[in-house]
Formats: sequence, C-alpha cells, structure tokens
Amino acid sequence: MAGDRLPRKVMDAKKLASLLRGGPGGPLVIDSRSFVEYNSWHVLSSVNICCSKLVKRRLQQGKVTIADLIQPAARCQVEATEPQDVVVYDQSTRDASVLAADSFLSILLSKLDGCFDSVAILTGGFATFSSCFPGLCEGKPAALLPMSLSQPCLPVPSVGLTRILPHLYLGSQKDVLNKVCVQLGPLDGESGRSSEAAPGLVWGRKGAQRQCGVGF
Repeated sequence: MAGDRLPRKVMDAKKLASLLRGGPGGPLVIDSRSFVEYNSWHVLSSVNICCSKLVKRRLQQGKVTIADLIQPAARCQVEATEPQDVVVYDQSTRDASVLAADSFLSILLSKLDGCFDSVAILTGGFATFSSCFPGLCEGKPAALLPMSLSQPCLPVPSVGLTRILPHLYLGSQKDVLNKVCVQLGPLDGESGRSSEAAPGLVWGRKGAQRQCGVGF
C-alpha cells in the first residue's frame, strides 16, 4: 500500500563531504536542478539530470532511462553490476516526504530506486551543502549568477542606448528609469506611444531623439 511506503533515505551535508573526501569509490552524486544552475555551481564530481518538463514527461512515460540521461562519464556507474550508492540533491529540499508525487524530484527518485540498491536525498540540497563546504563545489560562485531560472533579470551596467531605427532606441532598465525620459513626457500622436507588449520601446517624433529604452 502507498501509505506503507518506507521513509526515503537521507544523507546530511557532513556525511556526503566525508565520502567525497574519501576519493574514488564514493557514491554517484546526481544534481537534479536545471542545467543552468548546475553549470554555474555544483557538488564536486556530480552529474546533472536536467530538471525540465520534457525530461519529466519522458521519464513518466518510460521513453527514456536513467542511463540515457546520465552523462557518459558516469554511465558506467549506472550499468555496473556491483551495488552502487546514489545521492540526489535539488536546490533546497529538506524533507522528501513533503514532495508532491508528480514533482520532478519524486519521479526521478522512483526511477533511481529501480536502478540502484541505495538512493538517498541530500538534506537541505545544494543550498546547505555549498554554504557548509564551498571547497567541495565547482563552477562559478553563486553570487555571480542567479540561483534559479525563476529569478528576475540581473542588474547589468548600462552602456547607453542602441539605435534600432531612426526614431527607435533600445536600452536597459536603467535607461527606462532615467529622469530624462520622465522629463520628456508622453508624445502626442501615434508615433509617440509605446507598445503595451514592449513598454520602453518608444518611437520619437520625427527629428527628435528620445532617450528611452526597454528593460530586460
């Protein structure tokens, strides 16, 4: 019965750090975050199974296997005949029991259970591990890149406006908020209105240079 399902095995950051420091022969560590998050910073020697709607659907439908998804360098660990321990982490999950049954991590864990004898989830995910053991992570520091694809745009230095058309300029959010734009005020007529679909893209009057832009 579903209600009799055994609790998910867990591993804390300290235990994983000890195993990683032990050298070869440690567990297979799987990063279940997006490729962008993995590529920016991840646990040393971990492999990425990209969190996406497409991968999730194909896993559910059985159209792709764990061996298909794992990077070639770690595929031998999946196909090995000897028992292999696996540790999976996402960004910050602390309790696997609260995961929705249709979440990507839940589906991935169930598929891994069919391939390996021991599958554990890293308590606190990458957020906890990277804060405790940054030296056992590789990639670019998280401070330089967004932690999640759902975050808004990053601040970037303004390089000024880029002229797209004779009376159309493209710029950054900083350009949009520039007081010059406010002082100029709205334009009369059709040529002076910005599109609701692309606020900040402003057509100037003929012969006028409108210093406005669009934020990203």
